[in-house]
Amino acid sequence: MRVYYMTTANWAETILQERRLKQSRFFESNDPFELMLIDSRNQYVRKISKMIATHHNKTIGMLCFGKTWSSPVMWAHYAEKHTGVCLGFEVEDKQLTEVAYTDDKIKVEFGEHLPRHGLSAELLNRVLTTKATDWRYEQEVRALAELKTPDPSNGLYYTDFGEQIQLREIIIGHRCEWTIAHVIAMLGDVVTPVRICKARPAFGSFQMIEQQRPRSVTVKPPLLSAQGQ
Repeated sequence: MRVYYMTTANWAETILQERRLKQSRFFESNDPFELMLIDSRNQYVRKISKMIATHHNKTIGMLCFGKTWSSPVMWAHYAEKHTGVCLGFEVEDKQLTEVAYTDDKIKVEFGEHLPRHGLSAELLNRVLTTKATDWRYEQEVRALAELKTPDPSNGLYYTDFGEQIQLREIIIGHRCEWTIAHVIAMLGDVVTPVRICKARPAFGSFQMIEQQRPRSVTVKPPLLSAQGQ
């Protein structure tokens, strides 16, 4: 599945140089309701809900993507007011989970009288991948992974580019100072073809589209480039 990751130009440069994405922690996100799907007005339920959230925040990281890069709001929020960059990745479908959106928190009963105290795999999965309807515009999909081996230099967790997550597109923001030539030089050799283009506001709708001039360029792996000569 093709998914998109928006970020600032500075962070995009780091990502492209290191060929990896940082796994986000739930409590670092911009949504204070992450992992807070359960109606916790009851004190006991609130205690269990906090335990679930704390456990997931400590043990699970996430890569958050969007299904499209055409939303001007996404560019404004996540790509530094259109001065940033969007990276398109091909990710195995089995690695991704679509975020569900809801207007209501769910009511859950916990207690020793219930099987597994009321906990279930279905409930825990819903907690991990459900957000308020206000966030629907993001069209978010997530890749969740256990936090196993931190980078010894900074204690953070990363997912390297590879078979499961392949860089395939680089879309330069409408107000970004990068040129296509700059991106090509920065990118260096690639293992899969990477298409580079620049975004612009559409003339007939409220969405971002590809700018035709300068034209897009596809950087190919050295072997494919040699075969094409």
